[in-house]
Amino acid sequence: MSLAKKLVSIDFVRFCIVGVAGFIINYALLSLFYKQLGIHIFVSQLLASEIALFHNFAMHNNWTYRHRKTEKTLKNYLIEFHATSWVAIIGSALLVGFCVRVLHFDYTLALIISSAVALFWNFFWTKYFIWNNKQKPLDD
Repeated sequence: MSLAKKLVSIDFVRFCIVGVAGFIINYALLSLFYKQLGIHIFVSQLLASEIALFHNFAMHNNWTYRHRKTEKTLKNYLIEFHATSWVAIIGSALLVGFCVRVLHFDYTLALIISSAVALFWNFFWTKYFIWNNKQKPLDD
């Protein structure tokens, strides 16, 4: 097995790959809402991250953690993912807003900082709570 395949088989690496794609979606939407449409930075970040959240959920459920699926329903996975992610979403919106409005950072830098802060929170909850394998695993 090649090094690339071995790395992609590691949950944290997969999580980060999905996270980068989610970051790009978030950034594009934040740019649209904040820079193009003039929506307040806090609201823009809430909207952008909520949309990116659904992308990340689909990718984590179908790729990152597909080998860790249990008897939970798709609805339960989505509710748990959404509930735990909202702490990071609110925190991200507050941090982005603070960095832009108070510290006068560029919104790109503010989003990078908030994403880095949220990374470990989100990984912990997705791997050890949502897709935790403590229930009876499903056969693939």
